[in-house]
Amino acid sequence: MATQELAAGAVVTRRELHERFGGTPQGGISPSTTSQMIMVFVAESPLPHEFTGWGEDGVFHLTGAGVHGDQEMTRGNLALLRHTDSGRAVHVFHQLPKTAEVRHYRHLGRFEVDPAQPYYTADAPDASGIMRTVIVFRLRPVGATVTGGPRLPVTPATETRILKAAPEPRLEPARLRVQETPSGVISRLTADYADHLRGLGREVSAAQVRVRGETRVARIDLLDVTENRLIEVKHNATRESVRSAVGALLDYRRFFNPTPTLTLLVPSAPREDLLDLCASLCIEVAWPAPGGGFVSTHD
Repeated sequence: MATQELAAGAVVTRRELHERFGGTPQGGISPSTTSQMIMVFVAESPLPHEFTGWGEDGVFHLTGAGVHGDQEMTRGNLALLRHTDSGRAVHVFHQLPKTAEVRHYRHLGRFEVDPAQPYYTADAPDASGIMRTVIVFRLRPVGATVTGGPRLPVTPATETRILKAAPEPRLEPARLRVQETPSGVISRLTADYADHLRGLGREVSAAQVRVRGETRVARIDLLDVTENRLIEVKHNATRESVRSAVGALLDYRRFFNPTPTLTLLVPSAPREDLLDLCASLCIEVAWPAPGGGFVSTHD
């Protein structure tokens, strides 16, 4: 079977594909160097929060690889993003209902990552049901394709709109897997950032606030004493986490005199809209830089 014989709509097994074209037999994104291909395998019925399927924009949306924690632009994700540079063709295969012991896939056709908007990020639960940031690729058809296969329940809007009412999404429970816990991410990130600030000559500590009439103690993750700055740390950069942090910072700020500046510390860069939210409230956002140190929106 040559790549020319991979007609849109052809039904094949994954084993046949890998025997002919190479690639890895596990995972949804399978790059191959022997045949200059990237094979993408899509589940029979992706869950709604997986952001995988045809959108109303005529583009096939594909959730990136990575089952727990924030997805990163590495390995298969990076190979897919750079498929044009490496001369690889992208072929998408949709899993069919199981009728025998061997799973079959329908070839939806050849695609390319949209050069104008290659991907966007979204919030979705990971394999443990914990909200995280996922990468969603936008794949445009190249030549003949099969329009069958999964469809997105809702195509991402191209502009912000206010709706009078909208149903809450129903998220299916995910299987529990061993991973770094949210509290573990926060502890590691807090310690690293505290070391970073001390390296800049800052005095850093934690802080607590006891509110009159309440028994609960409000705990502030980090206090930059030198700069009079409150720092709230979150385990990811989802909208849920950013909004929670904004509320906490605005709440804590009331109890300090003089009024402190505010910082949100997250493990990765939030989406542009969330950065705009923080900027509108004069909240600095910081996250680890790839080469070490931290990136700040106030730099």
